[in-house]
Amino acid sequence: MLNPFKFDIGVSGNFFRDREDTIKELLVHMKNETNLIIFSKRRIGKSSLIKEIFENRLDKDTLSAHIDIYAISNDRELYEYLKKGIEQSFVAKESSLDVLSCLTQKLSDYFSNATVKLSVSTSPTIEITTTQKNYFEAIRDLFDGYFAYLEATGRKAIIAIDEFQKIVSLPEGKKIEELLRTIVNKRKNSSFIFVGSNRTLLLPMFNDADRAFYKLGIEYRLSPIDTDVFYAWANERLQRKEMFMEKKAFDYLFNESEGETRFMQMFFYKIFDMFESKMIIRVKEAKAILDEFISNRQELSIVLDTYSTNQQNALKLMAYMDGKSMYRKDVLERYGLSKPALQSALKSFISKGIIFENGSSYEFEDAEFKMWLRRI
Repeated sequence: MLNPFKFDIGVSGNFFRDREDTIKELLVHMKNETNLIIFSKRRIGKSSLIKEIFENRLDKDTLSAHIDIYAISNDRELYEYLKKGIEQSFVAKESSLDVLSCLTQKLSDYFSNATVKLSVSTSPTIEITTTQKNYFEAIRDLFDGYFAYLEATGRKAIIAIDEFQKIVSLPEGKKIEELLRTIVNKRKNSSFIFVGSNRTLLLPMFNDADRAFYKLGIEYRLSPIDTDVFYAWANERLQRKEMFMEKKAFDYLFNESEGETRFMQMFFYKIFDMFESKMIIRVKEAKAILDEFISNRQELSIVLDTYSTNQQNALKLMAYMDGKSMYRKDVLERYGLSKPALQSALKSFISKGIIFENGSSYEFEDAEFKMWLRRI
């Protein structure tokens, strides 16, 4: 029996968890060609949400490009990733070689300083090759051509740039922000979705009046999936092996992992694979399975060892105190920290995207790391 849970890739269709209200709201903004800034802590399901919308919820004639720029380190790579995303948007929903051949000929009229050809080696691919030697100009030409095509044909496009905050770390980040702002403001028949998990870097790009992207979209914080919806969805799949998880056990797991979608999917994947059918999972079983699973993540000790002693103590303190009441004298003494030392550690962790501020408390971006810290 195939495992009905997936955790290691973005999912859509039957593997996607219900977010119907969220999808309806986002589709309204997309229909109105409004830019969106989607953010949340890591592993909540941002990429899967975009994948589900792009693959199953848009009109067939609407083009979509989902571009993850997490791995880029310079303007050339940024251009290559953006170009690949736009190339794929033309072929994602079209497999007819005759149609793609005609489309390729038409595209040559819109993309200046570039050659456009159809490649059919393994699967049909439209390739746009720039003759520009300046990658800033190449990016500008790429979107000018894309928008010109959309306007001429009356088609629409949604362009999602994942891990958008990565631009900040590039050598010419400020210049790239200014270039992309100009492009976004010139868009035709399209809108952008800027996706990110490091809100310390992402949100100032849109909220700082001195930044190029100031107020250039609607902010949308993606929350964990509704527990009742997630519970029903998970049990429906567990019952394929006549397994059942009690609601209290599910709530325990959900609270421990802070609703982290990827971790929940991984947990269910493991128990579906490990155990025989006709098993009831209660709180006791869920806790034992979770403790064993987390305790086996010894590679996290390597991560912990990269920090100074004060920083390690600060991480343990934050994990045990759940990010609250951390400056109490007895708490600081228990972990051998002074208030300035803890403040310094917090500042460093925020800048590195390890934790983030949530009102008057602090939260870990990675719930699994937090669970592991609480068990050592």
